[in-house]
Amino acid sequence: MADDRIELFVGLIESIDAPGAVEACRRLLSVDERVRADRFMFERHRRQYIFAHAMLRLALSQIASNVAPSDWSFAAGRYGRPFVAAPATSSALHFSLSHADGCVACVVSRHESVGVDVETVSRRVAPLSTALRFFAPEEVETLRGLPEPAATERFFDYWTLKEAYLKARGFGLNLPLDAFAMQVSREAIEISFKPDIADDPDGWRFSLCSPSPSPSHRLAIADGSRANGGLPISRNAWPLQEAAE
Repeated sequence: MADDRIELFVGLIESIDAPGAVEACRRLLSVDERVRADRFMFERHRRQYIFAHAMLRLALSQIASNVAPSDWSFAAGRYGRPFVAAPATSSALHFSLSHADGCVACVVSRHESVGVDVETVSRRVAPLSTALRFFAPEEVETLRGLPEPAATERFFDYWTLKEAYLKARGFGLNLPLDAFAMQVSREAIEISFKPDIADDPDGWRFSLCSPSPSPSHRLAIADGSRANGGLPISRNAWPLQEAAE
């Protein structure tokens, strides 16, 4: 992997959930991860957790090929952001992981300030009432001016972009969603901040897509590397197939 790049791994669980796949992936997890997986009440949530965390391990090992997927260990930062604790690699690897109702995505980069979020686009969400509770006033006004279903689509654009930014900053939900606003147009995706937020909007690049072949999901990547023009994004095939074989 080139140093200045974001590696994106994304796929639908139904494409890998063959007989024996979940157990093959479970064997890659740590003891703590297996215990956490077993705590899920619903089977589909348990399987999604297992596939997501196995995919992360396989993705890291695809980049650092001298490390076996089961050998990675993780810790959490001040606000709960996970990071690679061991083993040490020649150049530090940073990642962000997300999953939502059958879709799993992760990004890996040499740069720390990268984040990914994937969400299921649900027509049951009331975009305006939810936005009034959580979003910045500029975003609410944009949603007010859009008819359905465009308002719902734009709501999930905002939601995934905001979550990706928070993950890239490592803040979790410790920064309110209304402290910054997204502007989405055909030409660009931009971010702005309240005056008391110490961040530079020019230092961020964003991308937004619907993971093929699933138009029912929305995926956003936040890149705070400050690389000129943003880091190139390489999309990779599911790394889980090898674990299922």
